[in-house]
Amino acid sequence: MNLIIFSKKYSLYFTNTFIFTSKYKYIGRKAFINPYQLQGMRIIKVTTDRLRNEEWFRFHTEYSGLVDAYGPELLMIQRIYSVYKTLYQEADRLLERLQASFITTHTAQAEHLRDELFRGLRDAVKSNLRSLDATKKAAAVKINALILKYNKVIRRDGRAARTAAFDNLLQDLKQGEGGVDLSSEVQILNIDEWVVNLDNANQTFKQSLADRAGEAAHRPQKGRLIQIRTQMNRFYVGMINSIETLLMAIEETNPAPLPDSPDDKLIRFVKELNTYLTHYKSLLKGRHTRKNAIE
Repeated sequence: MNLIIFSKKYSLYFTNTFIFTSKYKYIGRKAFINPYQLQGMRIIKVTTDRLRNEEWFRFHTEYSGLVDAYGPELLMIQRIYSVYKTLYQEADRLLERLQASFITTHTAQAEHLRDELFRGLRDAVKSNLRSLDATKKAAAVKINALILKYNKVIRRDGRAARTAAFDNLLQDLKQGEGGVDLSSEVQILNIDEWVVNLDNANQTFKQSLADRAGEAAHRPQKGRLIQIRTQMNRFYVGMINSIETLLMAIEETNPAPLPDSPDDKLIRFVKELNTYLTHYKSLLKGRHTRKNAIE
């Protein structure tokens, strides 16, 4: 547990991380300025324990996917990330087991329809990669790159991970990946109906699982899932604290890093992570606002 010490000028905390910079007075072993007090970039805070199971798993799917893309070595979180990833894989298996008992004919049909629509969407995009129309070909390249990003998970991983991948794919197609609007590309390729139908099929599949969910029969698995959620959330906070400490060091020693240098990549990681975190912060804020309105 971190020990928080407040002063008039700075907020300090003790942690197992031992990085600190010469810009700030060294207080003692493993003590440094809280990076949240800095004026520079910081990572958006999200209260992950307020997320529902599906949202929570999707949150960690996006985070772990981003870490895998940049490499835990770059972020200097190899050891803690290794334990975190093991817990993530166990959570995937647990969620799949919890859902597997509720698979009915209706659910299986909904899943089959979702897979068929995804294949249809993928084939429609791939056919335009060879188009003689340069505009269509360029649009197909963008959409195909997005599909390939999630294709491996959708084809091979467990049901919970696949559903999270579908959610991410559809969100990127409808709202844009990393703030880049893809609506014009969807219109150019005339695949808007594919996207709508795939979204409907994905929602139908998720609802069919929710409708079959029972509480009593799966208390042991749910109890373990609660434990994993708590552990993963703690590891996530620890990794974020460590990454922000690296940001603090960059601000002090290398405020203008060269393109594609390790420091530049770390800054890009944080910017991309914040695009995901903004969505979840807004999601929780909207839920809180609706709850207050009802009350």
